[in-house]
Amino acid sequence: MYIESALIKIAVIPAYEPDENLIDVASEAAASGFEVVVVDDGSTGGNAVKAGKVPAEQYRRIFEDAKRFAHVISYSENRGKGYAMKEAFAYIRDKYKYEPGYAVVVIDSDGQHRVTDAVRLVEYAAAHSGTLVLGSRRQSRSSPLRSRIGNCVTRRIFRMISGVGVYDTQTGMRAFSKELTERMLEISGDRYEYEMNTLMEFAQKGVPMAELPIETIYIDGNSGSHFDAFADSVRIYKEILKFALSGFISFLIDYGIFGCIVGLFGTTPEITVFANVFARFFSALANYNINRNLVFSANVSDSYTGESKKGISPLKKYVLLAAGVLFLNTSVIYILTAIAGINPLLAKIVTEVIVFFLNFAIQKRYVFANEVKENRKEKNGTKNASDNAEDDIKVLGYGQYRTV
Repeated sequence: MYIESALIKIAVIPAYEPDENLIDVASEAAASGFEVVVVDDGSTGGNAVKAGKVPAEQYRRIFEDAKRFAHVISYSENRGKGYAMKEAFAYIRDKYKYEPGYAVVVIDSDGQHRVTDAVRLVEYAAAHSGTLVLGSRRQSRSSPLRSRIGNCVTRRIFRMISGVGVYDTQTGMRAFSKELTERMLEISGDRYEYEMNTLMEFAQKGVPMAELPIETIYIDGNSGSHFDAFADSVRIYKEILKFALSGFISFLIDYGIFGCIVGLFGTTPEITVFANVFARFFSALANYNINRNLVFSANVSDSYTGESKKGISPLKKYVLLAAGVLFLNTSVIYILTAIAGINPLLAKIVTEVIVFFLNFAIQKRYVFANEVKENRKEKNGTKNASDNAEDDIKVLGYGQYRTV
């Protein structure tokens, strides 16, 4: 099903230090019926100009040429891709607020996205109001190694954190209808983390998402990307990094108490088990408060022990989880020390590493979930999207139009 030609199609092109490809992309998008919005993300004050590699006038000329096909938003300081996208979305919201509907698609400025794919995504978004549509790239051996590794790692981490399966979490081509504009403006993050934050927020709130296949294009091995492998990865993975920090602090408390007890009273299996239980009790108190107030704060109700719709508070859930983890933790330590003969201090470290990711996944998806499953049911009908993460987001074939 295709949308009538009267549909207002808007292409957003965030650009930082672009080359001539920007003009070609804007021109082709305009010729394909898009209203084009280009955002100059502080290119004339960017790194290339400051380093003397590119004269500022070159970027001014490129954006002036782009004005033949697009409305250009410019500001002097580089603020990041997320900031640039939100500048465009705010402009669109204000300009088209009296229009009954429109659909927006984000396109890279370097020619790595096909305008024909952008048309498909924007039409799907218009036909499925309120759905975030992702242009999904299939990775192959011809894809740059860092892109293959990055996509694989991020896909798995995102699924572990959110409980939602998305194949291409790093795609820059995304489309949505008017109904999602305000939500897109409310997402935090000014740089590359904005795109991951959008997926996280929508997964938590039960906003429908769908993936459509797009052509996979990497120009010169994606050498033109401004993605900072370290700084931007930290921003993207900050939630699991916060959990890792929380876990490390709790581990220090746990390990410190455990070490003191076995150091004072010996390393018999009985003392080792007692030390583990005693230490876990105090470290669990610290872990709960850190995770509730720092790591998963967006998912927790206002009441410290307030009842959820199912009548179980986060505190009660955490106690149940802590009891289960304690049983597993103690059992593993007992096996490693009493049966395998491993030093208790080493066994403690091995055990904590084993339970770390299991603990994170359960806390994220159950203890501090804030009724994500209920939200998804309300949004998507009777099927619970998290019941089968493999089926949450399906990559639809060309011409297939259905909500997933």
